[in-house]
Order: sequence, then C-alpha cells, then structure tokens
Amino acid sequence: MPYDCRQTIRRQIHVPKGGRRTGAGRPLGSGRFGEPARSVRVPLSLLGEVSELLAAHNRSRADTAASRIAAVDPTPEQLVLPRPGRALVRGPIGALELLAQLHAAGVKARAVVLDPMYRNKNVPGRAAYLAETIPLITAASQVAPHIFIWGFPESVARLVDHWPSHLKLEGWLTWFFKNAPSRSKSWRPSQQTCLHLRRRDGKLYPEHFYSEKHRALAAANRLEFKMTPYSVFQEALLSGFIKRSEQTGFRYQKPESVIEPLLRMTTKPGDLVIDPTAGSGTTGAAAVRLGCAALLSDRSAAAIKLCRERLAAHLDSP
Repeated sequence: MPYDCRQTIRRQIHVPKGGRRTGAGRPLGSGRFGEPARSVRVPLSLLGEVSELLAAHNRSRADTAASRIAAVDPTPEQLVLPRPGRALVRGPIGALELLAQLHAAGVKARAVVLDPMYRNKNVPGRAAYLAETIPLITAASQVAPHIFIWGFPESVARLVDHWPSHLKLEGWLTWFFKNAPSRSKSWRPSQQTCLHLRRRDGKLYPEHFYSEKHRALAAANRLEFKMTPYSVFQEALLSGFIKRSEQTGFRYQKPESVIEPLLRMTTKPGDLVIDPTAGSGTTGAAAVRLGCAALLSDRSAAAIKLCRERLAAHLDSP
C-alpha cells in the first residue's frame, strides 16, 4: 500500500549536531536534553505510541528537575520572614537552596523574580542555560503562583515549551531601552525579556492600574476595556545622570520602574515577594514601596552587602 504523506504530522525529534538519518527518515542520536532538533514525519497510525513516548520523556525530565531540588538540604537554621513594607536579606546562599528551604518550611509567597547571571559550568553547550534555569522555575513554582524570569531574548527563548506543565505563559514582556552603548556591527542590543509564568491559582490585579475614573466605571460594570500596562516597558538604562539617586554601581542593575509593574499586577500590600537572585536589590526596593514584604538573597557576598546597604532603612533582622 503506498504511503500517504497527507496523513502525517510533524514532530520534533532531538538529533545531535552532525547527526545523520537512516532509511525511512529515522534519526540517529541520543535525543539528549538541549541538543539541536530536526523534524520528521510520523504516520497517524503511530501517533498514539509517539505521544506516549514523548509524555514519558517529559515526565522523566520533570523528575530530574525535582530530584535536583530534593538533593538540596531543605533545613534552614531558623526561618524568619519579613513584615509588610520591610525587607529581609539572607545569604550568601544559592537560589535553588533558598527556594528548597522555603518550600520545605511551607512558605507561601505571591511572586518570585528570577534574574540569574550564572550558568552551570558542568553542563556545556546549549543545555547549560536550561539545566540551570528549569530547576529554578520548578522550585519557584512550589512557593509562589507567579514567576518572572529575566534574560536576553536569545536565551529566554530556549525556555519555550520547557517550563513545567502546570505553569502557563501569562505574558512575554520586553524592557526596551534606547541608550544602550554598542560596538556591534550587527543589530544593536536594546532590550531584555521577562517571561511571566503563572499557576492556575495565581490572581491578577489589573485594577491596580486604574485611574479614579476607571475605578468608578468598573464599579458600575461600565468599563469597556481594562486599562492595564503594555507588555513593552520603555525605560532608559541606569547610566550617566539618568536616575542618579537610584544607581548603586551594580553592573546589571534594572530601574525600579521596570520591576514595579510586575509586582503591581500580581501582588497587593502585605504579600510576600521573593528574589533569590537579588543582585543590587531592585526587587526589594520596589516591593517595599508597594507595601509588600521582600525576601532577598544572592550567592554573591558583594551583592548581599549592596542589598543591605541599599535597603538599610527598611530591613528586618534575620
């Protein structure tokens, strides 16, 4: 019976770089996590079997991430949480270790902000970013319904279809800045990306962006369009005389005005916000100003010192 190409679908099968194919379009290779993918055609008659194999592969990958989290010692010496409108800085401590401790202690936050600058040097190639970030996202989703993951677009794009299945993509956010110095002969970098991932129980607060007029219309059920912020934030980089009072000298510092909309959309005063990759403490500064409690940490001792100096007037004792 002739093969009917119309009764096929396209499936992504992982093939190592330089891999070759055998007869009938069957790929060779280990199919290991993070390797380049190619497309092959799967007959509809085999769709059920292929779907089961892919589901088993995804479960195995999730179990691997969970085992990495479980391998971290989850017992803190003494767990203290900050009060509303205050910040608490812990560390130096790794992000994964802190999140595991909070989950083991039953801590429930409203949002976790992730902005890791480091990579797992033991995992080479393209898999390094995913191997570092997926366990962080998984651990963050165990303590909060809203997760924000920052990075450059070419890195963050690798997360698509790899984050835990109980999270949905609420928004692909972009921070756009015009004052980026560059010596590149190609496209001039002028943006960073933030993925907003949300659990089903994660509540949004669009009313936090309403004016008094919009609040009145909403109360009367006459507000036709929700006046929420755009998914692109245009804010200049902190350099020179731009927001000089906000600058700390930290190389990768973000403006507080970029972090604030994320927290306003997902938190209300009194909620707990966690940033285990705090850097200069921008998340903490924005959270405190909104009346939230901020728990910050970083694996860098220099970053911890900077956070404590910046938030000295709003610190709770550990």
